[in-house]
Amino acid sequence: MPKLALKKRIKKILKTPKLLLISATILVLSTTLLFANKGIWRHVSLRRDVSSLTAEDFSLNSEEQKLQSRVDLLTKEDPSMIERIARERFHLKKRDEIIFRQDGNSR
Repeated sequence: MPKLALKKRIKKILKTPKLLLISATILVLSTTLLFANKGIWRHVSLRRDVSSLTAEDFSLNSEEQKLQSRVDLLTKEDPSMIERIARERFHLKKRDEIIFRQDGNSR
């Protein structure tokens, strides 16, 4: 019975031009509202992007704070320690200095 009632409503809409025009207008407006460039789907997608970028921003800020604390610690240490770390990391040497490398430690 529900199918029969639905068919009767559709036939009634198709026979009456006003109802047909209103139905078509509602259909076009709802489709535009959902799928247009500034529609609901776009809004949901952008909101999801904002939340993921906010999380990424938070993680990058925490990483920046960790790195800044390391920089602060290095500036408090004596310059010879910083020089030694830099020479080891970038494989540099002083004059008259001999460097011995092992296979496991070379990067």
